[in-house]
Amino acid sequence: EGFNLLRKFIFSCQDKASYSICSENHKYPDLCVQGTIASAYSKYTAMTAILHAGFGVLYLDFDVIFMQDPLPYIFKRAEEAEIVISRDFGSRCINTGVTYLKAHPDSVDFMERLLIWLWHHPYEFCQKAFAGLLGVEDLTRNSLHGKPFVKIPRWKMLDHVNQFVTSTIYDKNAQGWTGELENIVIYHFLDGLGGVDENVAIGAYKNLNALFFDNPTLNLTDVATPLWEQDPLVKEQLEW
Repeated sequence: EGFNLLRKFIFSCQDKASYSICSENHKYPDLCVQGTIASAYSKYTAMTAILHAGFGVLYLDFDVIFMQDPLPYIFKRAEEAEIVISRDFGSRCINTGVTYLKAHPDSVDFMERLLIWLWHHPYEFCQKAFAGLLGVEDLTRNSLHGKPFVKIPRWKMLDHVNQFVTSTIYDKNAQGWTGELENIVIYHFLDGLGGVDENVAIGAYKNLNALFFDNPTLNLTDVATPLWEQDPLVKEQLEW
């Protein structure tokens, strides 16, 4: 809301409980859309429908926090691509937590092929399928069965070092960021499950949804004051 973007986002609610919470608390409850099936497939069908309507679409995981208005950075990157996507810090693994699709025939074709592939392969991790159709990962032993894609649209990765960054949960070599706090645009704090695998996590679980979204110390509409200045716990988390 502080960046005047609240009315530009639709909240996809996967069940009645999340829809009820969203519609009761959202300033514009009509932007809460109730789904009928709790599945990652739903987000791709919604994105494809928006593309078919002639609009570009920006998808965001719920566990992201804006430090700056991301649209200028994303649109600048999209000048040379139809798909713009985030990635992990220390690897070339894509992270679909921030994904922009330009209103373009190649984007529509890509999403249609993704939906068809996932329909026939429902047990594959949807993020890996996305990467496979971009030619980044080998989905089905391509050398034996052929490539799952015909044409790859132009695509670019967002800056993963200091702008569109993630927290560090499991691997300091693959996750995290480096640079200056004031350069962070979106912080993806990777708390979509409400817990961690304690056998492989670097530290104990922290409820980062509560830190960023249920924290009376923070005023998320005050975009003039960085969040790490509003609460030292936020700075501690960012620099961890």
